[in-house]
Amino acid sequence: MNETSVPNYQVRVRMAPSPTGFLHIGGARTALFNWLFAKHHNGTFILRIDDTDTARSTDESMHEIYDALKWLGINWDEQYVQSERKNIYDSHVEQLLASGNAYHCYCTPEELEEIRTQARADKQTRSYDRRCRHLTSEEVERFVTEGRKPTVRIKMPDTPILVEDLVLGSRNIDPDTLEDEVIVRSNGMPNYNLTSIVDDAEMQITHVIRGTEHLNNTPKQIAIANSLGLNLPQFAHIPLVLDDTGRKLSKRHHGDLVAVNRYREQGYLPEAMLNFVARLGWSYDDKQEIFSVDELIEKFDLERVGKSGSVFDIKKLEWLNSHYINQLDVVARTDAVIPFWEQEGLVDSTTKRDWLEEIVEAVGERLTTFQDIVPQTRYFFMDDFAYEPKAVKKWWGGSDEKKQKTCEILTNLGQILEEIPTFEIETIETAIWKYTDENNIKRVAAMQALRIALTGTSFGPSLFDIVVLLGRNEVLKRIPKAITHL
Repeated sequence: MNETSVPNYQVRVRMAPSPTGFLHIGGARTALFNWLFAKHHNGTFILRIDDTDTARSTDESMHEIYDALKWLGINWDEQYVQSERKNIYDSHVEQLLASGNAYHCYCTPEELEEIRTQARADKQTRSYDRRCRHLTSEEVERFVTEGRKPTVRIKMPDTPILVEDLVLGSRNIDPDTLEDEVIVRSNGMPNYNLTSIVDDAEMQITHVIRGTEHLNNTPKQIAIANSLGLNLPQFAHIPLVLDDTGRKLSKRHHGDLVAVNRYREQGYLPEAMLNFVARLGWSYDDKQEIFSVDELIEKFDLERVGKSGSVFDIKKLEWLNSHYINQLDVVARTDAVIPFWEQEGLVDSTTKRDWLEEIVEAVGERLTTFQDIVPQTRYFFMDDFAYEPKAVKKWWGGSDEKKQKTCEILTNLGQILEEIPTFEIETIETAIWKYTDENNIKRVAAMQALRIALTGTSFGPSLFDIVVLLGRNEVLKRIPKAITHL
């Protein structure tokens, strides 16, 4: 069945993260592709928590995954937790054992290591020699008496397994490359390949859309499904997300760079992250970069998913985020940056809202993330900043003569700003330009000298905006401090 027939029935897709850490960018991409596919076809998107690895799964991680998905705006229609469904898996295991399609394996970890070592030495494709497939009742009794806790293994077929993939195409898997997979651990907990395909059948999943890192699991799951007589979903394996060196983006190698919540904490917008993640391996026409959520839902299909890996380009994400920030009005932008000011102790409930909005308006389109508001505006709230060395050298001067000239300019500007009748942009600008023009002083030199005195840096919002927002008293306090520094 190909995708063109999809609208003839109810699409049901799922995302099945393991709660063993934060939500990975790749996991977010998987969730988004499934969600978009479901929305595009008026289907159902299911969130299924794969927490059968009890040693590594935590409630904290599970809730962090929930939070990250909600922040992205990826809402689910149904939710399941696999640890609550063990009786379902147990019944399927009993069916496999009764039918002879699975068997108990009593091999110890030490014996398994010996088998793997020998298989490598013999250049075998399988790392398990199936020795427990044909145990006698006496052998089983002896192992039980020894206290061995068995695993359960599925019997892999001796014929090729056909994997049909909506992205990568069809291929036959050589049975010699498949070993009898452990489907139940020695502690009685089922493994991923069993729970995944059983739940896919139980939940009537029509399409399994996931990363290519799961490609090796697919023939195993098909074998389990065939042994149980279960209906198979259609599979679509999407390309890996890579770093700029071509290495897979992973928690191990890239740390919290791949954590979705990191970007929320740094002040990225969910719209930007969704847009960015959607373009990791999918394109509409190779030209359009910016998509609204509605556009993504309308245009998304699996036929436009690429077969090769896609590079995580942080610069593109920053560009997208800046674009979406600039679409917000000043009220919304102020709402978004206030928490970052509060975290630094720069503002509190007594700070005037109108003044904060004026600061945000002055900053304009300079924000890449909302977190950027702090370094770009700290000087509005405190005057204990350092003067940027490069700016000082360039605009205040390295020689005593240049410094003396700068002091003279700052002194005169301070006097002008003290005596000016109204502290407004128009009157300030007129008075300063009159001074520079009459004294044959380059406007940029005077402006940069004053900017560094007031902010410590040579760039930022309009200087006249800064002067007015700081207010006369604060300006007149900072100019003498700069002169003293010189």
